[in-house]
Amino acid sequence: MKDFSQYGNRPDDQWEMLPWIPDPRPPFKIWVKPEQIAPFFLIPHHPYAISLLLKVNDGFRVEEFCRLGLAGSSGDWERLVRGVIREFEEGNSGEDLFHFDSDEDVFCVYSQYIDDLMMLAKMIRAACADEKTMGMYLNMSEAAKA
Repeated sequence: MKDFSQYGNRPDDQWEMLPWIPDPRPPFKIWVKPEQIAPFFLIPHHPYAISLLLKVNDGFRVEEFCRLGLAGSSGDWERLVRGVIREFEEGNSGEDLFHFDSDEDVFCVYSQYIDDLMMLAKMIRAACADEKTMGMYLNMSEAAKA
């Protein structure tokens, strides 16, 4: 497992420079409260991006994933979140706003679009409310592949 600050972080020369962001970029305003997204948590990579992480071995929603025929691995979380992203992109402008940097211990989705990632974090947390909703997002992710 990497240090949490390494997930979703790239060398400085690999970030896209967003023309509407002032240089230097002001500090991020993290408006989502930790309790709104727990057990997920945010790691800022100022001035470029922010990551949303989940420690997979904590077992969050593993029982629901198992009932859906999955293990609750970081790959399963990525599949579920791809479904949430698909819905997010339908309601908002832009594609390819989010990227993944997960391993077997930690699920990570990150973005240079700070407010969008915080909105996505709340949507992901809401998607975990019940097994039916999780199944819907997992199916949306599969449909997008086809």
